[in-house]
Amino acid sequence: MTILSLYHRYSSHLLKQLAAIFFLTCVLPVLTVAQKKIAILFVNKAGAETLQPGNSYMNAWGETFTVYKFKYYIHNIRFADSVGQYVTVDKAHHLVDAADASSTVIQVNGLTGKRITSIRFTLGVDSVLNTTGVQTGVLDPLKGMFWTWNTGYIYAKLEGKSNISAMPGNIFSYDVGGYKTGESALREITLPVTTDGNITIVADILKWFDSRNKITIATNAVCHEPGNLAMQLADNYRNMFHTVPVNE
Repeated sequence: MTILSLYHRYSSHLLKQLAAIFFLTCVLPVLTVAQKKIAILFVNKAGAETLQPGNSYMNAWGETFTVYKFKYYIHNIRFADSVGQYVTVDKAHHLVDAADASSTVIQVNGLTGKRITSIRFTLGVDSVLNTTGVQTGVLDPLKGMFWTWNTGYIYAKLEGKSNISAMPGNIFSYDVGGYKTGESALREITLPVTTDGNITIVADILKWFDSRNKITIATNAVCHEPGNLAMQLADNYRNMFHTVPVNE
């Protein structure tokens, strides 16, 4: 066999190998370790009691009230790893409704090969979606969480009845929202995570009345528009969340 024929034989073989490598690396999909699915469970409570629409509870000011509705929007869920770097795992909006058990569980992807040390999410509706026309899904106005095109979405709702209320029918109704500068009710929530599995987050409605601001049904039984009271309620319910440690 001549040197020239050997050259052609091995150069042809090399070209075939290079072509195969190109196909494997550029044409076939890259296989990665599957991301672990994480379930985020929201447990709505009134202090130590599990919240049940229709049941009565007492706030820090001795006011007894019955809850009929409790709903809130969350979106832009992020996880932090051990070095504190946040990764967005779900940008969608979710409506957590105390009357709908299926709405209290959100499935997201975990962090591949990394331990989750904290969770961060936004309570409310993205400001752009407040003014960009009719939305669908959980943002459909038929969900009862929308005011008008001028004031936008209700971010969180707590409604019921209390003998303390001077309103007709003794109702109290907190519909909190506001997206404009100076009246925004959007709030960022950051919580520690101490489990490698599913995450349980408690939302305590009693914090609406007693956290950063003192809110009483006797003085403020209704909030139906953006403004100071809405922002005070938002500052309060920002602190209603806590994660459940593994040993609880």
